[in-house]
Amino acid sequence: MTKEYLVMIEGKPHTVTVSDETEALLAAKAAGKASVGLWKRDSGQDISMTKYLIESVEDLSREYLEQVARKHLGVPWVIAETERLVLREFQPGDEKETETGAGPGEKEEGIFGSPGLLREYIRYQYGFYGYGIWAMTEKGSGKIIGRAGVVNLTGEWERAGASDALELGYRVFAPYRRQGFALEACRGVLGWYKEHMDCPLYAKIDASNEASINVIEKLGFSLTDQKYIGSGQWLYLYGWNC
Repeated sequence: MTKEYLVMIEGKPHTVTVSDETEALLAAKAAGKASVGLWKRDSGQDISMTKYLIESVEDLSREYLEQVARKHLGVPWVIAETERLVLREFQPGDEKETETGAGPGEKEEGIFGSPGLLREYIRYQYGFYGYGIWAMTEKGSGKIIGRAGVVNLTGEWERAGASDALELGYRVFAPYRRQGFALEACRGVLGWYKEHMDCPLYAKIDASNEASINVIEKLGFSLTDQKYIGSGQWLYLYGWNC
């Protein structure tokens, strides 16, 4: 079975081939087309010619086909748009964006540090998980003013219900703070999360970070746990349900 789907990317048509036939997938690869393999369990199929596999055409959606085409073309996925922001996947070249005017006590740093690190992040984080930390860009200028997204919750809380969950993460670069961008961006992330992922979602915040606590509470997160991490510091765990 072979079928071709037409999707629009940045206003231009692109074809995605979906097939369980090796020859059709090879032909799509040779023609420079995006492809998705229909996987037959225990069939011994050669699936090396495509990066994407599904077990049934019922697993297809217009959004999934668009994601495949965007990944194939190297065009970042737009996660959400708000009044002033566009949240999108990072793309090659974004590592040149540097935080200018870092706040007191903060180190001025690049977003990823090197093109290699960014390429690896795009390939493995977005490619495998389908989520991650995204670029927070200003509408109109397209300038990256921060980052926001979801990542795997790390091991401060090894209890049932939180250890395998995801956490919200964000950072607005110093020159753009106190303008409501963090709240606006995180609302965009939560809109995406509610549509695509299972709840709950968590957020870890240093107890002394009043600005972040204010943002999280405005988003509807509730304090669920706290942990002493030494040197007089406490870490709060907030939770949010769809």
